[in-house]
Amino acid sequence: MADLERRRNEELARILHQLGWSPERLARELNAALPPALAISSTAPYKWRDRGMVPRSPHDQTVCEVLSRTVGIAVTYEQLWGQMGSGRGAKILSPRLLTDPWTADTAQTALREAGADATPVRLTDLFRGDELQQAARHWASPAPELTGGEGALRIATEQLADLRLSYDSKQRLERAYGGGLILDLAKAELAMIGKLLELGAYDEPLGRELYGAASRLARLVGWANYDLGNDAAAQRAFVAALRAAHVSGDPRLGVSVVGCLAVQATHNSGGRGLDAVAMLSTALRAADEVLTPRERALQLGRIARAHGRKGEQISAEAVAERAFQALGDDAEHSQERADLEGMVGEGYLFLGDHERAQQLLAGAIAVLAPERARAKALLMVRLADSYLRTGERDEANRVADQARQLAAGMQSARVARALREFDSAAR
Repeated sequence: MADLERRRNEELARILHQLGWSPERLARELNAALPPALAISSTAPYKWRDRGMVPRSPHDQTVCEVLSRTVGIAVTYEQLWGQMGSGRGAKILSPRLLTDPWTADTAQTALREAGADATPVRLTDLFRGDELQQAARHWASPAPELTGGEGALRIATEQLADLRLSYDSKQRLERAYGGGLILDLAKAELAMIGKLLELGAYDEPLGRELYGAASRLARLVGWANYDLGNDAAAQRAFVAALRAAHVSGDPRLGVSVVGCLAVQATHNSGGRGLDAVAMLSTALRAADEVLTPRERALQLGRIARAHGRKGEQISAEAVAERAFQALGDDAEHSQERADLEGMVGEGYLFLGDHERAQQLLAGAIAVLAPERARAKALLMVRLADSYLRTGERDEANRVADQARQLAAGMQSARVARALREFDSAAR
């Protein structure tokens, strides 16, 4: 809860007076509507009414729902909590983002929320690992019914082609200059696709492709948020992408989104107990037959790195070998091989095997193209860290200086944080 100033919530007080409810009665009604694990104390509503505090999700939305049913007219989030100021609790995001039915309508809702310019989501709003595991299983179930759009805007394949070109350009910019450069643009375009889904006229095949385009863009919004350190907002965008991928009927999209969630859980607190290896391995098995060699190798590399983070060397090496075999020796896959070498190198760095980590990281850095500057800068910092740990301080500083030059002006919190951590360790 946020308690920036003690300011009475006059709207909540008015509604409770209208109903003849005490704060204790509101607590009882809420607890009757919530799972036992989310029960609140009988005194919590006093803080909401008299001190201007705002409950966290899902309690904030549940208050609106309980009061709406009792009053007989809608009591909205904005009406009840909006006047208390920004930063005071959860926003317009659905507390049932993971548990709402997996339909086209709820996918549209999730996409709108991912593209909305809402109050920043707090780190404490991260989903639990078991919640994400449950959501990750849904993408492999049969796609829901989609009868087509019946709106006034006629959608054609030309619009889909334009959306794909726009997505590709934003992805290239994000990879080169960081998520901060494209996040607002990507969110605005995601909101636009949401409008097309809501107001457009399209048949089922075109509609499924449109949901696929929305899934890719929501995944990009999630990745940009992750690159900026907005982990909870990233998760919500990834879940929206997963819902849209489910409606599109394309399992390859679903696997790619689960892979993003696994990367987030591997590197930081995203997921709160999420087993990245188990979740991504399950997704990979479910869609293995439809994945391209490049896609399969990418996800296997992510699994190998996650094994390394868990200290499971034998499993990490076995999965890494499968990843390199899946990619083969095709010269056209040089960038993908560099990506894979970088992931496996990070895995060895987690395991403390610096000889192999340095060999793989240096090889990846040498091959990655200039348009992959953000990934290259991150791997440079990893390599510098490895040199520092093995006592090669001059080499570590040299590589770190190269990373700083490459990252100058880059809008990536991940790169900035990695450099700060290296500097701290070097001191």
